Amino acid sequence: MFGDDFNGINPLNFFQIISDCRYLPEKKFGKKYADFLVPDSSPLSGEDNFAEVAMGWHEEGIILFIKVQSPFEAVSYPDVTEGDSVELFFDTRDVKTSGFNTRFCHRFFFLPEAINGHLAGEITRFRSEEKHPLCDPTLLKNETVMKKDGYEMNIFIPSECLSGYDPGQFDRIGFSYRINRAGESPQHLSALTEEFRIEEQPSLWASFRLVR
Repeated sequence: MFGDDFNGINPLNFFQIISDCRYLPEKKFGKKYADFLVPDSSPLSGEDNFAEVAMGWHEEGIILFIKVQSPFEAVSYPDVTEGDSVELFFDTRDVKTSGFNTRFCHRFFFLPEAINGHLAGEITRFRSEEKHPLCDPTLLKNETVMKKDGYEMNIFIPSECLSGYDPGQFDRIGFSYRINRAGESPQHLSALTEEFRIEEQPSLWASFRLVR
């Protein structure tokens, strides 16, 4: 019935991930980051789960803590997917009817260590005139602690870098991520790179309610 190249249907494609993003008044995670963990979709995707992602919100921006339990190898730029890196995708209005990035969509990258002066930045691509200026990379906060078996990142994305971010008026955001490893397969949240260009398809990103 199916050819030799048929790889099966990924169960993740049949689920829309909806979760809560809790308010974080300190704008930085402490030891209780477990209360803010993003859902693990690896039971559906079949991926190797090697990282934990915690996310909170504040009026002034989005806060993340990422714990990668995979030894650091190397970073790459401008193709950050070729090395160890974290990519974060946001839609500040969580519009699920668009098949391409709108002016409310963002693709950020964060590296465990700098390469040629690059540590973090926005690399969003737009297909139409509906776009926003890419944010100043110096506004993105990225504190990384290297461990023997991986690394931990404390990230803060200020509201100035999030076009349309207004928790008082819009209490939901679209969010996804791709955590890359040099020479190894990445970890995703809501869709897989091998099946979709997830960085350009916000309709596939998870939905998060901004709750207190």
